[in-house]
Amino acid sequence: MGAVSGPARTLGIALVCAALAAFTCATFAATSNPLPRESRVPGGVALVPVGVATEPKPVVSRDGTSVWVAKHADAWIAVVGLPLSAAPGEHSVTVTRNGATQAVPFTVKDKRYPVQHVTIKDNAMVEPPAEVIARIEAESAHLKTVRSTWREEASTNAAFVLPAKGRLSGRFGGSRVLNGKPRAPHAGLDVAIGTGTPVVAPSDGVILDVGDYYFCGKTMFIDHGNGLLSLFCHLSEHTAKVGDRVSKGQSVARSGATGRASGPHLHWSVYLNGVSVEPELFVATKK
Repeated sequence: MGAVSGPARTLGIALVCAALAAFTCATFAATSNPLPRESRVPGGVALVPVGVATEPKPVVSRDGTSVWVAKHADAWIAVVGLPLSAAPGEHSVTVTRNGATQAVPFTVKDKRYPVQHVTIKDNAMVEPPAEVIARIEAESAHLKTVRSTWREEASTNAAFVLPAKGRLSGRFGGSRVLNGKPRAPHAGLDVAIGTGTPVVAPSDGVILDVGDYYFCGKTMFIDHGNGLLSLFCHLSEHTAKVGDRVSKGQSVARSGATGRASGPHLHWSVYLNGVSVEPELFVATKK
């Protein structure tokens, strides 16, 4: 559907401007369904006003992928995950309301992440042998499908708790150099904990997928609704199964060192509209 013009476009712009005024005057503490902190950088989250709450909830997408829309104070807010590959500059979401579609722009700023050097004892986890390539490709396709899951949920609570307590040993976004070989940026947050430590659900959700994958090791996805997912990797044990409804703080797994891991730890990724974003944006900061 093409962009609209004339009176419909003018009305749409007015609605967004009204929503922006309401949004900027509100605080996240005032809402019963907290949103993540905003960080309009690659790997961050953009909170984009897309209408006033007195109007019907709009449908929002980005690059053809559904985007979570939450009511906050007097506005509808699109909660947009930004991929690490996002270029600085102007971006937009597509907003559809009452049959009219328009692009609502927002700006992404640059951010440079540090380089992380990691030593992996098993070099086959850095340069896989030919006989496991087919397995890796099949698992990659499966995990991509899982990450793209969309489950409509009336209320998604993005006020997460850390899934495990420990030293944060690997931060999100850093360019990875494994055994001297450049690899993809680190798409999660690592918590250094011993094997067998309980891992809890960061927020309410449904167990979406469990498996034992070449790079990720024993793995679990939790679907928090509206395109917001948690991924745990390198587990030693799953203590919840696919389809289980879990509550915030409930134990769902135990940590380990399975897959491509330099030692026992928990790798936690957060996905929003199909892309990995900074997990710490969802965790309350200490005052």
